[in-house]
Amino acid sequence: MGYYLVNGTNLYAEVRGSGPVVLLIGAADEDAEIYRPVAERLDGYTVVTYDRRGTLRSGREDWPGGGSVQHADDAAGLLEVLGLRDVTVLGTSAGGIVALALALRYPHLVGRALVFEPGCFHTVPGGQQLLRRVHEAVTSHLAAHPDDWKGASATLGRTVVASLDPDSRGLFSPPEGMDWYTRRFDANAEALIRGDFELTREPVDENELASSPVAIQFSYGTASLPIFGRISTHLAEVRGGTPSRLEGVGHLAFYHPDAIASYILSQTD
Repeated sequence: MGYYLVNGTNLYAEVRGSGPVVLLIGAADEDAEIYRPVAERLDGYTVVTYDRRGTLRSGREDWPGGGSVQHADDAAGLLEVLGLRDVTVLGTSAGGIVALALALRYPHLVGRALVFEPGCFHTVPGGQQLLRRVHEAVTSHLAAHPDDWKGASATLGRTVVASLDPDSRGLFSPPEGMDWYTRRFDANAEALIRGDFELTREPVDENELASSPVAIQFSYGTASLPIFGRISTHLAEVRGGTPSRLEGVGHLAFYHPDAIASYILSQTD
């Protein structure tokens, strides 16, 4: 555990184990602690988890505003400082957008990118309309409750679920007895609203994606909202392939550490 000076800011990171390298990248409200249960299940690997720029223990210089490029450059800089190459990177949700940018910008560092349910809403019908509804709801909340990032984060989740699947109101709730997840989300709510929401508005360069030399595998969970399956399927088809289906896994993949660790191991054997 330590701080690493990367691209003008200090990134908090944790490095575990030895062997082939796996880098885990979550959304901005998902810090290194949230991915600890996944990391601890990856025996025989060097596993790196970290707080992205703007998240909890890491710095906020020149943040937000740099988008996925800034976060990808940070991830690459962290790998360089640690002296790590030929990395398997798993990115989930908005972290999947970062993982994809990392793979496209730094193919000499990334051997394989596992991209789980990236919030690339522009790639599917109805995605842009969803983004507008969420933006309006969050903006309205913050206008009435300035700096209430926790409330804004809850508003974002409610708006997404109400727009796509009103019967799935518990979709983002932590498993019973695991309320510590919620405490981590609350501590990082500002990073999610100020940083990651903008990532979901970025376009995807599908020509660059199609031609990347990196092995890129998209995936989605069967217990998630259907739109994420459509996004993952579309992006996989751009690569000429099909996405992986993770049975019983929802959008917040770290709620299922056994399944996520098993998936990573299946892709790196």
